[in-house]
Amino acid sequence: MKNTGGGSGKFDLISTWDAWGEQLSSCGMWLEKNRTGVLEFLLGTACALILFLLVLFFLKKVLLPRLKRRHGRMAKVWESLMQPAAFLILIAGVSLSSHLLTLPGKGKLYLNKSLYALFVVLLLSALLRFTHDINEFLVEKFRVKDPESYSMNKLLMDLSRSLIKLGIWIFGTIFILQDIFGLRITALVASAGILGLGIAFAAQNTIGNLFGAFSILGSKLFKVGDWIKTGNVEGVVEQIGFRSTRVRAFDGRLIDVPNRLVADSHVENYSNREYWREHFVFSLIYQTAPADMEKARRILDEIGKEMEKDFVPGKMPRFAFLNFSSSSLDLDGYVWFRKMDWFEMREARDRFNSAVLKKFTENGLSFAYPTTTVYLEKSS
Repeated sequence: MKNTGGGSGKFDLISTWDAWGEQLSSCGMWLEKNRTGVLEFLLGTACALILFLLVLFFLKKVLLPRLKRRHGRMAKVWESLMQPAAFLILIAGVSLSSHLLTLPGKGKLYLNKSLYALFVVLLLSALLRFTHDINEFLVEKFRVKDPESYSMNKLLMDLSRSLIKLGIWIFGTIFILQDIFGLRITALVASAGILGLGIAFAAQNTIGNLFGAFSILGSKLFKVGDWIKTGNVEGVVEQIGFRSTRVRAFDGRLIDVPNRLVADSHVENYSNREYWREHFVFSLIYQTAPADMEKARRILDEIGKEMEKDFVPGKMPRFAFLNFSSSSLDLDGYVWFRKMDWFEMREARDRFNSAVLKKFTENGLSFAYPTTTVYLEKSS
């Protein structure tokens, strides 16, 4: 209301109070006229509520425990459907009781539409619960039957469930607004499409991460538990999600790497290696005789045969006298450890080095260390 003068504000306030008084008076007259119908509606609603609680108690305390004992897997599905089913009984009771009311204007029509909309929401909720349980059942089945593809299957199932959930709620919302309440939502849908394009443009990194996740899991670059190195990140993979891959670094840090960066980067998977090839150089002093150098080579061959179980079949240690270094004569070679785990490889390398030290010492072979010989010329 416009306030055009000093006293008009008071006049408007009084008019408002009068309008409210008329509304309250109309409500009082309606209650007086429909007292019996209102009491019957409240009584019917109370009976429906009591029945709802009794059914819910029976389903959860009596029926569900029996289902869990006899049908463990299906019990979870029934549990997700029990609560919506009980609420349907409550809505049905309230709807039947509403027929006893005589509401003014279109009040009864709107009440019925609201109950119908609530009924649809409960059906959609039950459907979503059912799809959630089916998704968990299938994911667990994939985990048992195909552990290697578990991460890929779980990601696909989670994505499918999210898309189904989004589609169900969009369909349900359109149905309630358009078919139940009779609203024209064409303009709203068009606006939502434009808004969706804007969101998609703004979320291009998120979309890139999602496709990166499918690229990682589809190509089986690595899986949860693998030791990888990508870029300057190295550690054990703990999770592969929609947006990122979580890597636990060896110093304890948890690093979150966007999937699009992982998919576009060079990835080293140390867990998939078939063996560890290690380079060794054993340096002997320059006073070592040719026969002693040959003895050192034979010792290395003997150690290779003694530790055969630690090496890759067909790839025994191979050493050769390669270099006359500045302070030593070098036996250079490679060893192929048949170990997948880094700590196991270190233990095998420790055994190899210990055996070399022991046998070289027993045979009088001396290891060299950097030395410098200085000759001083005495001037005459």
